[in-house]
Amino acid sequence: MNVRSALEYVPYFRGRTMLVHVDAALLQAEELVDALLDADALSEIGVHLALVAEGEDTGRLARRAGECELRYAVAEQPLSCGAAAVERAVEIVRRGQVAVVASGAQGRFDEGSVQLALALGASKYICLQNGGVPGRGGSPIFAIPEQEVDACTDCTHAEELRAAAVVCRRGIPRVHLLEGRHRGVLLDELFSEEGVGTMVHADSYREIRPLQLDDIPELLSMIARCMADSKLVQRTYESIQSRLSSYYVYTLDDTIVGCVALYPYPEVKKAELGCLFIKKNYEGHGYGRALCRFVEDKAREQGFTAIFALSQSAVAYFRDRLGYPELSRDELPPARRALLEQSGRSSAVFGKQLV
Repeated sequence: MNVRSALEYVPYFRGRTMLVHVDAALLQAEELVDALLDADALSEIGVHLALVAEGEDTGRLARRAGECELRYAVAEQPLSCGAAAVERAVEIVRRGQVAVVASGAQGRFDEGSVQLALALGASKYICLQNGGVPGRGGSPIFAIPEQEVDACTDCTHAEELRAAAVVCRRGIPRVHLLEGRHRGVLLDELFSEEGVGTMVHADSYREIRPLQLDDIPELLSMIARCMADSKLVQRTYESIQSRLSSYYVYTLDDTIVGCVALYPYPEVKKAELGCLFIKKNYEGHGYGRALCRFVEDKAREQGFTAIFALSQSAVAYFRDRLGYPELSRDELPPARRALLEQSGRSSAVFGKQLV
């Protein structure tokens, strides 16, 4: 796990509530200790937790929680006993302890556990399961929107995916299906981009959105090294603020991982694709291509007939990956060509027609 990347998630998770449901088979497993140590780490950074043991007994889960020095309390009744049992578990979590409670039922998505997650306002329902995670074509399914689950007929563990999607539709934003015997599974799943299990999500996990004023300091920090190396044109807070509506960011779990800008030249019906950047740890996943396609569509919507980009360091990317032919500087809008000449930069010009 990349520590710097992991630290980005800490402010996002602090104050959130998560329910962790433990398969009955895992209650006997040595790997349970690793999961509970992860749970303790989550609790230390301010995550509120409920640990649900599948079945009637909390004894082994509570003993292991004690060994891991979790600040926990055991709910006396299993969740299958109804509203009073759910309320008791909620009370434990609200007072700052980790609630350890039995589900009183079989399965990963029993009604009592789902009701507890809803009552807590949990942002995640996490299943530590025994027996692998969903996959397709030999590769894991890292994330899938709940509305796409029913069409996912060529995957393993399809029934679990459908059950997770139902829980999302009932109001839990994220459901994670994890192999509980994977040591360190909770932190590896939650503090990395792709994770190690399958996340079924009802909310926006990956999103391209307009840059907001509060994002500018983070954006400047992100692109600072490339500006220092002259790979990107110098920008300041004020210069970005003055053209705020031109900028867009790619976010994962509300964390900015990339950016792009669309600068209009309406007098010649052309637009410039600029400030394309993806954080190093997130390169190679298609996010840059997604940003480029996004601004191409924006340019079409705004009535532009062509788009162009200037680059010194990403020549191969624009030419070979995006299929942008190299152009003469004469094809630039006069105002943009003048700026390029004044800058003294040796940028190549790439572009394509949008109609």
